[in-house]
Amino acid sequence: MSAVSIERPGVAQTAAVSLLTLLATVMLGLVLAYWTWMWLAPGATPLARVDDAAPRIESAYGLFGGSRTKSAAIAPTGLAIKLLGVAAASAGKRGYAVLQLEAKEILSVREGDAIAEGIRLAEVHADHVVLDRSGTRETLGWPDKPVPTREKTGRP
Repeated sequence: MSAVSIERPGVAQTAAVSLLTLLATVMLGLVLAYWTWMWLAPGATPLARVDDAAPRIESAYGLFGGSRTKSAAIAPTGLAIKLLGVAAASAGKRGYAVLQLEAKEILSVREGDAIAEGIRLAEVHADHVVLDRSGTRETLGWPDKPVPTREKTGRP
């Protein structure tokens, strides 16, 4: 029969076993802390509410030639004002429109400001602006594009 020797372990062996036991205890504590946090932590709050997305979608829809909202019919304007450009409103700021008055003066007007005596820029949209002339609302759209004509080449 073989005899089992009961000798005292060396210092290195004791230090290695103690270090491994400490490392295993720390790992067990981290795993328990992680799963406790996952199960008992409060739910995450959403960054943006769903209601906030609706105005952005509507404004983007207007950029591509349509509008889901039905507005009251507003008569086209008969003024000598030409629409040259628009800058749509975003994040609660007012929009801008670039207008040419009577073929001589070009203005950049903020939504709500006066264009001329008795004429105010009421609304800015992607395809038109709404003018308020002494309480009467009128639309001003993009100017019509000229139709290209075919050049005569002298060929039949």
